[in-house]
Amino acid sequence: MLFLLARRIVYSPFGLSLMAIRRNTLRASALGVPVNRRLVAIYTLAAAYAGAAGALLAQTTAYVSLEVLEFQRSADVLLALIIGGAGWLYGGIAGAVIFKILQDTLSSNAPQFWMFWMGLFLVVLALVGRERLGQGFGGGVRLLLARVRR
Repeated sequence: MLFLLARRIVYSPFGLSLMAIRRNTLRASALGVPVNRRLVAIYTLAAAYAGAAGALLAQTTAYVSLEVLEFQRSADVLLALIIGGAGWLYGGIAGAVIFKILQDTLSSNAPQFWMFWMGLFLVVLALVGRERLGQGFGGGVRLLLARVRR
């Protein structure tokens, strides 16, 4: 449900103004986009998404401990987002799937070195796609789709 709402927002005039702000804040402001109002609105929406995720976690586990707030979990989420690509709507989902597959595979084969291999994978991803850093596999998928459509 929240994914469909996010998809709707991305392709709305509000979402287009957010893309303009992401690319060039000064230019968006010069074009009449209320930058501060849009940023407050999107941060509020992000907080609502985080609250919904926390509520779902509490509902499914029936108990929320402080382990949920540990650094490793936050780092895992950030790594998944980097792998999937932050500039792509499906990037979080794709990154989470790829990260979990890599984590399970690497930790079963070399449990003491899986973080090393994950770091090496991220370095290679950054070096290969230096100009597309932040787009992750999403940027690669979009590039392939653009080539196929030609």
